[in-house]
Amino acid sequence: MKKYALLLVLISCFGFAQDLQQHIATLKKELKSKPNLERTTQIYSDLTWDYIDVSLDSALVYGEKALLFAQKTKKHQLISQCYSNLGGVYLRKENFKKSEESYQKAIQIRTANKDFEGVAKAKINIGNVLASKQDYVPATKYFIEAIQYFDGKNDTIVSLTKGNLGLIFFEMKNFPKAIKYLEESTDFLKKNDMKQGLCHTYLSLGDVYLDKKDTLKALNSYKTSLENCKSCKDNLGISTLNQRIGAVHSAKGNSENAKKYYQISEKLLKELNSEIEQTNVMLSKSEDFIKQKKYSEAYELLLQVKKIHKEYESDRYLLETYKKLTLVCMYQEMKDSSAFYFNQYTNLKEEKLKASVLEQTSELETKYQTAEKEKQLLQKEAEAKKKTTTIIILSLLAFFIAIVGFLIYRQQRLKNVQQKQEFELQSAIAQIENQNKLHEQRLAISRDLHDNIGAQLTFIISSVENLKFGFPMMETSIKNHLTKISDFTKTTIVELRDTIWAMNANEFTFDDLSSRIYNFIEKAQSVKENTAFKFSVDESLKNNKFSSLEGVNLYRTIQEAVNNTIKYADATEVSVQVKPNENGIIIEVSDNGKGFDIDTIDLGNGIVNMQKRIEEIGGVFKIQSEIAKGTQITISLNN
Repeated sequence: MKKYALLLVLISCFGFAQDLQQHIATLKKELKSKPNLERTTQIYSDLTWDYIDVSLDSALVYGEKALLFAQKTKKHQLISQCYSNLGGVYLRKENFKKSEESYQKAIQIRTANKDFEGVAKAKINIGNVLASKQDYVPATKYFIEAIQYFDGKNDTIVSLTKGNLGLIFFEMKNFPKAIKYLEESTDFLKKNDMKQGLCHTYLSLGDVYLDKKDTLKALNSYKTSLENCKSCKDNLGISTLNQRIGAVHSAKGNSENAKKYYQISEKLLKELNSEIEQTNVMLSKSEDFIKQKKYSEAYELLLQVKKIHKEYESDRYLLETYKKLTLVCMYQEMKDSSAFYFNQYTNLKEEKLKASVLEQTSELETKYQTAEKEKQLLQKEAEAKKKTTTIIILSLLAFFIAIVGFLIYRQQRLKNVQQKQEFELQSAIAQIENQNKLHEQRLAISRDLHDNIGAQLTFIISSVENLKFGFPMMETSIKNHLTKISDFTKTTIVELRDTIWAMNANEFTFDDLSSRIYNFIEKAQSVKENTAFKFSVDESLKNNKFSSLEGVNLYRTIQEAVNNTIKYADATEVSVQVKPNENGIIIEVSDNGKGFDIDTIDLGNGIVNMQKRIEEIGGVFKIQSEIAKGTQITISLNN
């Protein structure tokens, strides 16, 4: 998730050269001297701005104190300034509702007192709020009105507002215009050495280049931005840039570098006490987890992000969170949860679109009705102006129709995107249902094997035993042959049970495999009483999961390795060890038997089959042996 930093919220802070901590200490010291009411109000106002890049919670406390004292002075300039300060703090906290309310109160006071410059500044700030809420049409209107007012009066504000327009064009994916306005703003800031502004414009340029997939220019812009943010000690900017640079490294697949930058960002955000800002890093980390297929970790992070944005009513970022939750649940085969979050996503998007269309249509209708009334007045005053008025009305009507047409087009395009996503979700659900059907078929086959084939093999064993019992005088060779048939049938039943066990499971853990291997080793122990068998699994690996194919192939390979040791090695010790390594898991089957020369002996089908089984599941099979020293088989599996 990208959060675009708008430039003019901190207008009164530009050009502040004194060390921030020293300035805060000076103001607090002055407070202790108990200055008059007006000066006390100004000190609390200054502290609000000083703390906005240090601790948002502290900034809010000082802002509320400043407003309380300002109301006691009854001076409109101080009161309106305090409302603007609070609007800036709430905007940083992404509480857009309270931010807009504070700025509107500032406008009301300044309008009533004919402070038109103050009104223009407040309009810029409201434009920032609207742009953050993705209400780009009214935001653009406020910015253009401010540029018109300050043109020729204050080049700094004009330049910074152009930077905000650049961000709006960026949001609308008009990259050439976005770069044009941002570079114009950057040129002015560089000429005037305004590092606070450069901190934000270069950050925004980096975001534009990143969306254009030009990671080299993006990183260069972010690094330049970081230098300027550090020089003016903008901790929020420094945190945002570390998060952005981490996201670039993550996109390149360098998770370790990304993690370092995320940690720096998280540390700074904790110092700022801004939950909403911390969600930027959390979402970037969730994207990293998804790329690494760590879906459960991504799911837990996204649930925390959802809770925070619901609390702050931040619909823009809730949409992105619901979208990611839909995909993560789908990857985890959580069909109901995936469908639920997809519905939340589509419902919220539709509500947001409807509200935007209604608001903009209502505004255009009001303009149209006003124009109609003006037409009637003009007709009464002078017939000569009728033609001009008609042209104005038709132009407004055409503009209204064009905007409505654009909104309908945009709504249709969003519906098409939604239908595509619904189709993808339905395809995923169908795939899950097919997997369920396959699982049911496996269960049916396993039941048939158990009930039919198993029963028939048991009958064969019983019949052979009855023959031996019924004919006690039978020749020894025949009895031996019948015993071999009985033993072979018993072995077949064991193999059949292992096959049924494998078919009935979608996945295995080492705990599941351990019980089977223990049973097998106990039987081996009864055959080879003079051989000591050892089997151990590292505690950290007991809950590692495998597919049914992986589980069966591992079990069969270990079984074959132990069987070979029993048959040929003449060993007194046999060890099976499962332990972790840097890349995954190592399984070692070793003995202290007579060994053999690998270069001269012809490896049998058993070893070849073991190697094929391990390679089939993406592992590596190695065998080492020395005469009189024993044999070791090593199986390596990557995570």
